[in-house]
Amino acid sequence: MEKTEGLENPSHGKDFVHFSRIPEGNCELLSARYTTQSFGRHSHDRYAIGVISGGVEKLFYRGGYTLGGVGSVVTIPPGEIHDGLPGHDNGWMYRMLYLDPAWVNQAVFGGRVASDHIHLFQKALSSNPAFAQSFLQLHQLIEQTPTGLQRESILLELVCQVFEHSGAPALSVLPSEQQAVKRIKRKLEDDFDQDIPLEALAQLVNLEPLYLIRVFKKHVGVAPHSYQIQRRIAHVQKLLRTGATLTEAACASGFFDQSHMARAFKKVIGMTPGIFRNSGSFQTAT
Repeated sequence: MEKTEGLENPSHGKDFVHFSRIPEGNCELLSARYTTQSFGRHSHDRYAIGVISGGVEKLFYRGGYTLGGVGSVVTIPPGEIHDGLPGHDNGWMYRMLYLDPAWVNQAVFGGRVASDHIHLFQKALSSNPAFAQSFLQLHQLIEQTPTGLQRESILLELVCQVFEHSGAPALSVLPSEQQAVKRIKRKLEDDFDQDIPLEALAQLVNLEPLYLIRVFKKHVGVAPHSYQIQRRIAHVQKLLRTGATLTEAACASGFFDQSHMARAFKKVIGMTPGIFRNSGSFQTAT
């Protein structure tokens, strides 16, 4: 997997195609670099959304050609005829999501839009460097994150942001749901080591998943998956203070593996779990 930090420059390096499919929404992810590839006119049965991270792509869309350079956001609805050609000697590089329109309608719009809503995008390419950089980082994070509440939440929020920036606004945050937030916090605290699907949390408090994320962030300051990770890291610290191994701490705290724990731990604590464990004598049980 190539490393992406910010917007990329494809002036050097070989062409590549990295494609994967994740169970969340049966979403497909693509990261690729093309210098000689030319896509003939075609359409997708899914939303094709993404960001050009290097070079220039030439795109036919709705009767004319347009160029998309670094920082361009790609938004192509299902059924729209388009192509894809190098717009520069060095080709182009991008990261894409391919989304089932039925899943988008349910997950983002709560099932409250007509079928022709899939054609809401007016342009296939728009320049938005700030959002493009955020998209690239989150797209890579989705690739690197194991399946579970965290990846599902990141994907849903990213897709929602795309529609808010380039299409129609998604569900707005309604008045506070204090009791729902308290129940979700209690669930995440009690079952911090469990892989809890976002849909299960939503059903617990009878809220739509996207609305749940936004209400929770508004009142807690972080998304549910981040709150759960905070609880996991606290438990890791407790175990490491008593002499547990890194493997034992990772397994007992609900992390996918030791490297997953290490990344999350350093992001929260500012040091690796190994340094934390080996800095001082262990506590004795009382």
